[in-house]
Amino acid sequence: MPQPDIHPLPVDHVDTAARRRIGGLKWHLNGGDMLPAWVAEHDLGAPPAVAERLRELVDGGAFGYHTTGDEVGAAFARWAKTRHGWAPDPDLIVPTANVLQGIWTCIEAFTDRDAAIVYSTPVYPPFLDAPPTTGRRAVDWPMVRTESGWRYDLDALKHLLEADPGVGLLLLCHPQNPTGLVFTEDQLVRIVELSDEHDLLVVSDEIHSDLVHPGSTHIPMLTIPGASSRTVTVTSGVKTFALGGLRCAVAVCGDELLHAGFSSVPAELRGGPNRMGCEATIAAWDTGSAWTDGLLALLDSHRHHLHERLAAELPEVAMFLPQSTFVAWLDMSAHEPGENPARWLRRLTGVACGNGPEFGPGGADHVRLTFGTSTELLDEMVDRIVTGLHG
Repeated sequence: MPQPDIHPLPVDHVDTAARRRIGGLKWHLNGGDMLPAWVAEHDLGAPPAVAERLRELVDGGAFGYHTTGDEVGAAFARWAKTRHGWAPDPDLIVPTANVLQGIWTCIEAFTDRDAAIVYSTPVYPPFLDAPPTTGRRAVDWPMVRTESGWRYDLDALKHLLEADPGVGLLLLCHPQNPTGLVFTEDQLVRIVELSDEHDLLVVSDEIHSDLVHPGSTHIPMLTIPGASSRTVTVTSGVKTFALGGLRCAVAVCGDELLHAGFSSVPAELRGGPNRMGCEATIAAWDTGSAWTDGLLALLDSHRHHLHERLAAELPEVAMFLPQSTFVAWLDMSAHEPGENPARWLRRLTGVACGNGPEFGPGGADHVRLTFGTSTELLDEMVDRIVTGLHG
């Protein structure tokens, strides 16, 4: 097992020239001198052990067939125990290429063609693709915006399920993207009760679970009493360690029956993670706890800094302080940004944000801004937005 790094903390600096030179979706999609804040990927790298392990593999020519995927489940179990006090059974963990593969596998394994999928909006855009690409129906459980922030309406979920007996799967974004909202224990308990009453499978996407800020706590869905027979959790080190290009995730099945059902979708159709993704993720999970603490401290500072600057300099742009993640959900409605708020903002400011309407109902007039970058770049983004909107 790799040893924890001696100098584990992330560095509050981003070499923008190097980022543009080496390629990657985030820094190349909009080109020019655009500042990218649109994709949920931070710019702060990974624990040093990740690069060290990958260099060792490249130098050794380790490009052949591998069995490293067999070690991913145990590595995740160690990480979950360290970070969340949760001890999943490694034998019930299936390595996947990404969390979406785990979600789609659950839909195919556990629902019929005439079933419906429930999710809460606004939400991570690929969730909206799940029903049409699998031939299922979509049922929207809208989040509610109040004066103090976004909220879940569990009574509304109850009424939705009572009105539509065809619902077979509840897809949770836990913690929530793009609002940063974190489920409470009482809410999760109620979701388990409703899933029992209405015979639902719960698929809990917990990819942002490591990135919960002071004042809130991530509670793994599979730690809730009664959840194990109805829950598959999908997660990855992608968001914590910025490993999106290396494609490694896990699906954690609550019990043996769910594991058998998940595995009934042939591995030849599911595919699996590559060796570099497995090795990088294992190295990060085994050495990156202190590094992650440093990342969280920086992101916590950034969320407050962004919130305070906008409140002081652009008070008409509404932002609720996110409880988790490194993304902020900004309401631009006071400026009437039109049907494509991200394009409108990009043209005015040179800052490329995520486009709110792509997150479904509740996304109109909004953009999602990624503050997972250096303090210097975050300030430059805010400077450009303030100047552009005031101009």
